[in-house]
Amino acid sequence: MPKDRFLLIKSWGCGFWSDVDHVVGQLLTAELTHRVPVVYWGTNSLYAQSFQTNAFDLYFEPVSDYEIGDLTWPGYTFYPPVWNARNIMVEDLDKIAWKYRDLGDMMASNASVLVSDVHYFVRPIIPYIPKNHWAYGMTAHQIYRCLFDKYLKLKPDIQEEIEEFYDDYMAEHRPLLGVHIRGGDKVREVENLARLNKRYYTEINRYIQKYGIQKILLLTDCDDIIKKFKRLYGDMLVFTDCRRSDLNDTRNAAHLQSYRQKRRKGIEVLKDTYLGAKCDFFIGNGYSNVSYAVKRLKDWPEDHIQLFYRNLKKEKRLAKKRTKKDGQKRIRDSKNHQVEYPEFYGGVNTYAD
Repeated sequence: MPKDRFLLIKSWGCGFWSDVDHVVGQLLTAELTHRVPVVYWGTNSLYAQSFQTNAFDLYFEPVSDYEIGDLTWPGYTFYPPVWNARNIMVEDLDKIAWKYRDLGDMMASNASVLVSDVHYFVRPIIPYIPKNHWAYGMTAHQIYRCLFDKYLKLKPDIQEEIEEFYDDYMAEHRPLLGVHIRGGDKVREVENLARLNKRYYTEINRYIQKYGIQKILLLTDCDDIIKKFKRLYGDMLVFTDCRRSDLNDTRNAAHLQSYRQKRRKGIEVLKDTYLGAKCDFFIGNGYSNVSYAVKRLKDWPEDHIQLFYRNLKKEKRLAKKRTKKDGQKRIRDSKNHQVEYPEFYGGVNTYAD
């Protein structure tokens, strides 16, 4: 791989596994464009420890032997052209407009340093995979599985903490059921989240009866859900010690909270996720990156994992409801505009002399 062609993968700036998803997709891009990948999570990362550290390196081993300082040689060219050797450590530079962020243009760029700061999933990258690449003919999930195994190597102290918890609370109580259930700010992303969450309890009981589950590992961002699971499952319940919020608290979600040691915030997410992947069975939220990370960390037997989604009928009903609501808002806005600016609708011209 030429050493003067780099792909700088910057932080997307969202939830932990959303940022990792962005990294993994761009690692595939680096392979397809024959570039050396360099991951740099800067000040816009929710999991950065300080202004002077690369947050990605706090949690994972580097993906190459190069770092961002190696990309600052004055002779290098950059794409998108907004970047240069002096500003590549700046965040959110023109990102909102997505100017020069077209995937095809980025893949075709001949610049020395290609900078990626916007999120593309693996799926839209698939058409660019040539027949001689290992990922050719694979599904998006299969590609994610390979990329996770190939590139994501936890820092030793994080791996050790995960193993210690597993040995102390889980190893001797097989079979294990992992359950990831969301509340908090997820209510803004998933309509009728409470109704979707009600599906968990019937399914959990089915797993208990069918497979003789001994322990339930609960992954959740909500204290209220912890309390409910304690009432329902008692001593069967296992969960890690981490920050959580109230059930429908959209402003104080755990990943938005301030930590004195910000690295701890990322470790809590990683610990839950990797422990979830150590379970024999798993039930998760199909709208959550955490649940998808658990799915991608190992090869699950098909009947051992399920992620909950709304069915197509519900999606259509919700879409119809949103369309009706938007239409009603447009009618109200139009009426208000006529009242406020009658001169535009044949009324009195308030601007006339």
